[in-house]
Amino acid sequence: MTPDDPNNESRSYGQGYEYFAMGFVFAFAILGFGALGWLVDGWLHTRPLFAIAGGFLGGFGGFMSIYYRVTAESAAEKKRKGQGTGGG
Repeated sequence: MTPDDPNNESRSYGQGYEYFAMGFVFAFAILGFGALGWLVDGWLHTRPLFAIAGGFLGGFGGFMSIYYRVTAESAAEKKRKGQGTGGG
């Protein structure tokens, strides 16, 4: 089995952990921005306005992070597959 083989078990585990980490980034973005909004609400006495807005902002940011990462990975995979089908 070659290291570039897409069926390589270690590569599969690595990709699984990457996707698992993306889920945590998404969740922590929501929690982090929501907590920051909660602190701003406490400072300005506007509870829960900024906490809700921060949660939505974190959710949007987390989603866009996942979207751009998956888009870049799929483009790299297409490019990699395109190079492998040269003349033969």
